[in-house]
Amino acid sequence: MQITITGRKVDVPDDVRSAVERKIGSLDRFVGDLERADVVFREEKNPRIAERDQVEVTLRGHGHHVRASVAGTDQHQAVDLAVDKLGKQLRKLKTKVVRRHRPNAHRDENHHPLAMLDHDLVEDDGPDDDRSPQIVRRKTFDLDLMIPDDAIVRMQLLDHDFFLFVNADSGKPSVVYLRDDGDAGLIEIDT
Repeated sequence: MQITITGRKVDVPDDVRSAVERKIGSLDRFVGDLERADVVFREEKNPRIAERDQVEVTLRGHGHHVRASVAGTDQHQAVDLAVDKLGKQLRKLKTKVVRRHRPNAHRDENHHPLAMLDHDLVEDDGPDDDRSPQIVRRKTFDLDLMIPDDAIVRMQLLDHDFFLFVNADSGKPSVVYLRDDGDAGLIEIDT
């Protein structure tokens, strides 16, 4: 797995880099053949916040994206918290994929690559009431064709509040989102 480690206005010492490579690399035990891991460190500047060291880790492989963003009292603790969170998400992903690709108990679960093993940020300086929100980052990506249930799983794995996709049932762009009551909503584009 290719691991990219960057610091946003913060230094990342060699001992933290080696810990990241070792711990993030160990996540292969949950999901085989992870292709890439992007690790970004930031530091909260507010001295009243105890957990100032923040890390965001994004894993990519087999068409899946899993992301964890956590804060800790130091960079080592933040890395440990991120690895724990990613481990839980990868176990959940593996379970869902194996169930989906294995509807019958007699079927071999090694058919899917995820079942083989045992397996750019916006800096938040806080609200500014003197100006209206500005677009500070743009992303371009291909919309995946999937059913809404798969889109909900992907949204949860990315730890987002919404997910844009092409609905396999209707063929139209759609959005799933988290509601305040804990359930999910579906917005379908009527063209």
